[in-house]
Amino acid sequence: MGEPKCLFFVLLIWCLGTVHAQDSKQSCQKLKLKQGYFGSDEETYRHGTELYYACDKGWKPAVEGWWAMVKCENRKWSNTPQCIDENDCIAPDNPNAKVKTPEVKGWYPNGKVVWFECDGTYEIEGPITAKCENGTWTKLPLCEEKEVSCGQPPLVTNAVITHEYQEKFQEGSKINYKCRDSYTYEGTDSSVCQSGDWTISPKCIQTPSPTERASTGDGGSSTSSDRGNGGTSSGGDHRTSSGGGHSTSSGGGHSTSSGGGHSTSSGDEASLNVRPSARPQPGGPFLPVDRCGEKPTVDNGDFISDSDRNRMALTFTCINYYKLVGPEQVMCHNDQTWSELPICKAPCTIDKMTFDMLDLTKDMFVKEGESQTFLCKVTDYYERRLVADVQCQNGRGETGRCTLGCKLEKRVKYWLDLTQDMFVKEGRQTWNCKQTDYTGRRLVADVECQGGYLTASGCYQLN
Repeated sequence: MGEPKCLFFVLLIWCLGTVHAQDSKQSCQKLKLKQGYFGSDEETYRHGTELYYACDKGWKPAVEGWWAMVKCENRKWSNTPQCIDENDCIAPDNPNAKVKTPEVKGWYPNGKVVWFECDGTYEIEGPITAKCENGTWTKLPLCEEKEVSCGQPPLVTNAVITHEYQEKFQEGSKINYKCRDSYTYEGTDSSVCQSGDWTISPKCIQTPSPTERASTGDGGSSTSSDRGNGGTSSGGDHRTSSGGGHSTSSGGGHSTSSGGGHSTSSGDEASLNVRPSARPQPGGPFLPVDRCGEKPTVDNGDFISDSDRNRMALTFTCINYYKLVGPEQVMCHNDQTWSELPICKAPCTIDKMTFDMLDLTKDMFVKEGESQTFLCKVTDYYERRLVADVQCQNGRGETGRCTLGCKLEKRVKYWLDLTQDMFVKEGRQTWNCKQTDYTGRRLVADVECQGGYLTASGCYQLN
């Protein structure tokens, strides 16, 4: 009976040592805090430890309250503890609004004036600024929901919406639908928010199968082309058709038809002469995706789910800023293997350390293969703004030289379809407007930057 007890204690000690070793790998190092102190003073802290701190007299934490907490999570602290002058202000908490140019350090000095902008379906009532005065903010702007806005766009059977999910949309917002594989649009492919309601949405109708598309004439049939007016097929024979006549085929010979009647065929290759559709139907070289077992995965991406068990393809999308490279749709071969998968290529991170010539308030991202214009730190002799393009190629951001440019402010050019303030180079560009015409077509406006000054035309229909 002695040996089992000894073995048990050996295993117990080994397990405790393993747990301790794992905890040590996830532990956090001691923190430093100017003008403040922590509730405990250890050299290291275990994963999951909550460490509370307070500030000396005349100072306060850079968060709400006179004490604060940081947490050790996988060798990193949840945030950096800071003690700021009690006359400075913490970041303002304003529902449905945000500061246009937030401070990177997370707090604002006494006397600082900040500008606010409202979230998408809200608009500012009253002043759009607030000032930090002796540790508190003056009256914050009020963001109220716009009277005219639309709820979620209508559901269209066999279609998805190619727009980031949101519950409410501004007046003039346009969303696009995408029919699932094997379905095509009937009517428009979009819907527009007008006067609180969505315009007529599209219908997605099933694309006819190859046999259905081949049908023509008064009872006759042709398998040579979609139009039924002649062509060639990819089997061992060649057949032509004019009208809806009687057609026979045997072996690899030649077949003609004219007049009215029916079509018969014999020979081993007759069934091969009907080419598969570009969007295969069940029974062809592909199977419904639910017959392929576990769904494939793509790093930093996912497929659009669908409850229809006859779906013939998975449509993949990537998460924000990642770019889809390869086939958008993945299908199930008849041997229950998946077709080629796409990849989601990471964007280029534009950070302040690497791109020190740019005037960045936070890290930015540029999609693979695309470019974006940023503000430079330097100005020209007349102190006019300079901007530079950053091109993302193979995960590396390449910066062009700083040239004269302009700032395109969302608040000032409110009729343009801008999600944030942008910078543009010298010259003329065309931008989308928020509004559409009476048919729901997008309007555009010309934006011109010359000598550091920006002008924008009214909205018009692009021919």
